[in-house]
Amino acid sequence: MRVTGVDRSTGTGGQPVYLLDMEMSQRYRHAVGSSSPFYRGLEEGVLRATRCPECGASWFPPRRFCPVDMTETAWYDLPGTGTVTAATRVHSPPPFGGIDPPYVLASIRLDGVDGGITHRVTGSETPKKGTVVTVTFIEEAAAHPLLAIAFSVRRGEA
Repeated sequence: MRVTGVDRSTGTGGQPVYLLDMEMSQRYRHAVGSSSPFYRGLEEGVLRATRCPECGASWFPPRRFCPVDMTETAWYDLPGTGTVTAATRVHSPPPFGGIDPPYVLASIRLDGVDGGITHRVTGSETPKKGTVVTVTFIEEAAAHPLLAIAFSVRRGEA
């Protein structure tokens, strides 16, 4: 913790009051355990999902065990494409930082998996339902590993 500024004010009884501006930060390490192949995939430029070998259900984000039959799932790579099911323009920064407003968020049904993700779509236009998007891996360091990806509208789509 560090003091970043001091202001002098007057309290309710007229007495002087000092206000300290303080900055606090917290640092921690979190092991991702059985999700390591997912995060390694983000570093390698590939989206990874899991599939149940018993019933065939699949998940992105991945799950270690199938909730239906409790079978351990298997990893596989996704093609990195999907279809927008809904989208909106956001005018406030996200609580975790790393994205400057305004930006576009879209619910995306990913190809090759039962489900999808709500994530950022690059560009200034809000894509319509049914627009095909492709994952884009961002080179610069991100505030969170999932911010290392965004989706872009496939050429010729709108």
